[in-house]
Amino acid sequence: MDIKSLNIFVQIVQCGSFSRAADLLHLTQPTLSKAVRQLEDELDVALFHKGDGGRKRDTQLTYTGEQIYQHVLVILEEQQQIRETVARVRTLKQGKLRLGLPPLGSVLLSTLIATFHKQYPEVELSFFEVGATGIEDAILAKKVDVGIILGHLKPKLGGIQIMDSPLCLLSLKDSQWRGRTSVSLAELKEESFLLYDDTFTLNNMIISAAQHAGFEPEIVCKSSQWDFIAKMVESNVGIALLPKIYCEQLNQEKFNISQLENPGLNWALSMAWNTTVAMSPATRAWLQILENNLDRIHF
Repeated sequence: MDIKSLNIFVQIVQCGSFSRAADLLHLTQPTLSKAVRQLEDELDVALFHKGDGGRKRDTQLTYTGEQIYQHVLVILEEQQQIRETVARVRTLKQGKLRLGLPPLGSVLLSTLIATFHKQYPEVELSFFEVGATGIEDAILAKKVDVGIILGHLKPKLGGIQIMDSPLCLLSLKDSQWRGRTSVSLAELKEESFLLYDDTFTLNNMIISAAQHAGFEPEIVCKSSQWDFIAKMVESNVGIALLPKIYCEQLNQEKFNISQLENPGLNWALSMAWNTTVAMSPATRAWLQILENNLDRIHF
């Protein structure tokens, strides 16, 4: 029961004539007769009463034909709704964009998210807010369409780099690091560290670098909130390693900022997606806005 045959059947009923239906559909009458005959053979029922002399040109429906006609109207209406839904999604009159946003990076995109919503108000925005490691896992598991990750892209991931900021030591203004514009990681082995939640790739990056430098960092606090970490530094609870772009937003009279070296670590963010998944129109539109507005990604 292909859609074409069902549509022919409905047009014959609604036109009340094989010939008028043939003209409307730009088909020959034998083509219509063949389609009806195949439909009747498949269903094993007569759809139309026989005409005079047994010729099948009467468009009066049998009882079974009337019941089937009502079902076919529903099927064709559903088909039309499917086409309309596809068209709405394709033209971004409907859709959903699932964005993975880590707490340490979501504020960077607030302006662009607002731009996307203004251009495509009918597209629903859904945010998955965890650390970059959790977002990477969610992208690979096809739970989000696109999201921010830290570091190199794994296989199956495509991405657009949106940020590359060196990590800096954030310490109190009157600490022993006062006046230092740079500091090596090994020099911090006696310090108390304020780090991030375990789902944050940045957290694992710092711990791994410290171990490579010959020490295990003493962690006194873990948080997913930059502002809270900065407040803990201000309260002399410990030191923190934060991206330079964020440190520059803080009160320079309260803190000393020293760029980390030996090794230098970078907060390199990418907007990533799963290359094994067909990209939705909403995702494609979001990435287009992102690429066209990289200069607007900031605090």
